[in-house]
Formats: sequence, C-alpha cells, structure tokens
Amino acid sequence: MRERIFLYFLLGLTGFFVCLALIMLLPFLKPILWALIFALVAYPLHLKLSKKIRNTPSALLLTLLVFLLVVIPFSMVLAIAIRQSIELLHFMLNMLQENSYETLLRNLYENRYISRFLTQEELKSLLDYIQSEGFKNLLLSGLRDMAQKGVNLLASLVPAVASFVFKAFVFLLTFFFILRDGPKFAKFIERFLPMHSEDVEQVFLTVYKTVLATVYGSVGVALLQGFLGFIGYSLVGIDYALLLGIATFLSSFVPPLGASFVWFPVALYTFFQKSHQAGIFLFFYGLLLISTADNIARPLIMKMGIDIPYIVLFFSILGGLIAFGFVGIFLGPIIFTSLFTIALIYEKRVLKGG
Repeated sequence: MRERIFLYFLLGLTGFFVCLALIMLLPFLKPILWALIFALVAYPLHLKLSKKIRNTPSALLLTLLVFLLVVIPFSMVLAIAIRQSIELLHFMLNMLQENSYETLLRNLYENRYISRFLTQEELKSLLDYIQSEGFKNLLLSGLRDMAQKGVNLLASLVPAVASFVFKAFVFLLTFFFILRDGPKFAKFIERFLPMHSEDVEQVFLTVYKTVLATVYGSVGVALLQGFLGFIGYSLVGIDYALLLGIATFLSSFVPPLGASFVWFPVALYTFFQKSHQAGIFLFFYGLLLISTADNIARPLIMKMGIDIPYIVLFFSILGGLIAFGFVGIFLGPIIFTSLFTIALIYEKRVLKGG
C-alpha cells in the first residue's frame, strides 16, 4: 500500500513539474519545433560530416550554414515586405489626395467588357456615387483607419524585431544542441517510455520520415509553383518573368497566401497597365494552376514517403495549418502518422499479444 501511494505521489509530482516546464517553454515552442524539424532534415549530413571533422564542429558548421541560408534570407524578405507595405499605404493616400482614382474608375466605366454586365445608367449612377462627397468621406475614413493601424504597426515594430531576433537565437541554439546531442536526448527519453525498444524506434522513425516527406513536399511544391509562375508571366509578356518566378518560389513558403503574394499583384498590374484580357487570364491561371498546385501536389509528393490515406494526409496538412500556423504543415502529418503507428503497435502488442 505504501509503495502504491509513493508511486502515485511520484507520478503526480512528475506531472506537476512537467506542466510547469511546458508553461515555461511555451513562449519558445515554435522556434524549438522549427529547430527540431531542421535538425531532422540535416541529421544525415551531420552524420557524414561528424566522421570527418568530429561531432561538435560539424554541428557548429551546419548551424552557421542554416544561419546564412535560412535566417538571413528570411529576415531580408520580412524587411522588404514591411517596406513595401509602407510604400503601398503612402501610394493609396497620395492617390486619394490627387483624386487619381477617379481617372481609374472612369476608365473602368468606359471599358467595353464591363459594359456587357452593367447598363450605362447603372455605370453612371455608380460613377456619380463614387465622385460624391459621401463616398470620398467614406474612403478617407477607411484610409485614416488604415493609416492609424499602420502607425500602430510601426510602433510595435521595434519589439517585434527584438522578438524575432531572440527567437532566431533560440532556434539556432536549439538546432545546434539537437544535432550535437540528439542521440543522447532520444536514448534518455526512451529509457522512461514503458514500450519495447523496437516500438519506440518505430515511432521515432515514423516522425523522421514524416518530417522529410513534408520538407520534400514543401520544396517540391515551391519549385512547381515557381515554374508555373514563370510560364504564366512569360505568356502575358511580363518583364523579368524569371525573377518573378523565383519570387513565386520563395513566397510559396510564406503563409498564409503563399505564391499569391506574387502572382495576384502581377495580375492586377497586367490588367491595368497591359491588357484586360492578359490580366484576367493571369488571374485565373494563378488561381487555378499556381495556387491549386499547393493543395494537390504537396499531398501527392508527401504520399510517396508517408503510408497513410491521401484524404487523411490532405486534411492533416490543412488542419495543422489552421490549428498551429505554418509549423502545423509539419505537425499535422506528424500527429496523424504517429497516431497510425501507435495504433499498429497497440494491435500487435495488445490485441494480438505479440
């Protein structure tokens, strides 16, 4: 009886401190998860390098490479996105002050394609309302609210940048120690799991294969979207189609809109500056081909490395993205594949008495 009380007390105390530890780690959860994902992908290379230059120098070298190839480019893309958002806000305010939007709307009013859907009386009524003081005040109020939000965003920019730098440091530090001491961590965890060693290895292997398949799926989709973007931009005669294709490839990794960060503004530019037909074509091309490739090609590529039904894989990606953000693209499949693996272990060890 005393031993049982001691066991329950020890388990309760352990659970209590585990909860406290999770609460403390919660602010760093995403950079830690990203570090784990990158470490799993880089681990085969680390094994090869460690045979030549030893364990710690190999982990340090790979950490430096990730810093140069991932952290710095991502920081530059984030800075460019912030700068262009500010420029867009200034452009909209200047357009309102110069009333240049009226010229744009008048061109739409005279467009023969729009006239097929709306009568001249309806178009004239719409244009009269747009030129009225009530609409101008409404538009001005909306832009003022947008400008205020922009000011608030700029005010929070300094702490946001500081948070990003700190999380990047946590990511790199965790990445280094997972590479260097990963097997020790795995063995330590395995000692406390009440499972057969081969079952634990099976779960770890499932997680590893899932991460690799998800990474390959993301990179494969990004390459496909960049290639499709390059073809679409070339077809409508956009200058720097190759550069925009590369930008489409990079934006594929940026949630939540992905490649549409590039092709949608290009379609708008084509519609207003080149031809309406080319703009409409590029819009539907981007919507039906470039963006749809993400929802179709990613699960297909991942299915080659993960042995679960396609529909489960599809919803695990979307559900993970909705529940956990961008890192959920990896967490969703990991959760479902681990669940399938545990179910198979239960069937083997419990139901069949293996």
